[in-house]
Amino acid sequence: MSELKNIWNLAKTGFANKKERSNKELILFLLKMLLILVLFKICTFGLAFLLESLDIFKIPFNMNKSRFANSSDFEILFMMAVYAPIIEELTYRLPLKFSKWNLIISLMGLNLAILRIFGEIEYLYCFVSSVGGGTLFYFYLRPKRVTILRELWFKNKLAIFYIFLFIFSFLHLKNYEITTEVLLFSPIIILPRILGGLVYSYIRLSSSIILAICFHAFNNGIFKIIALVAAWANGLFS
Repeated sequence: MSELKNIWNLAKTGFANKKERSNKELILFLLKMLLILVLFKICTFGLAFLLESLDIFKIPFNMNKSRFANSSDFEILFMMAVYAPIIEELTYRLPLKFSKWNLIISLMGLNLAILRIFGEIEYLYCFVSSVGGGTLFYFYLRPKRVTILRELWFKNKLAIFYIFLFIFSFLHLKNYEITTEVLLFSPIIILPRILGGLVYSYIRLSSSIILAICFHAFNNGIFKIIALVAAWANGLFS
């Protein structure tokens, strides 16, 4: 598969060329991305279940299930398919192409994530802190500093790509109780995030950030939407 080869090249170089696609080519491209993502999920879940069956590793409990215990289905769907894809793509994929505003928006997202995850601070205060920090950073980034950072991005594309990829992936450990076993097997736990991040990054670089957000939202929300539709249909015809 050519797209799988392109993702592999992205993993080796941290870079992918933007491609212009017709509507038909775009639909075919997204179907290929979905197929690759499903293949990655099968491989990672297969590895995890194999290790669990051999009593080497036990898949940890995802604490999001308890966190959202008092939330409605639509609140959960909003967090999964709207809030998370927008915040994560703007934070970890937008700055893969350097610009002053891309960097500011990414740092605002990182500030929001760190305050929420490690400080467990209310969203309003996190938002105010992020906007304030972004405003200060905007005035700090004078043209000379922007030029220096642009050159840094250009010369270190691979390192910067993996910095954002691993921050995105490792922050998802917040979904589990941090134990010695979770830390020891963290590469396996976050492997689906790493591979998913590769796919989202390729879509962002070869197409656009909007398409990456939409694809991420579809991936996060499709099964929840199917479950909601099935429940609605069952209630309608029961």
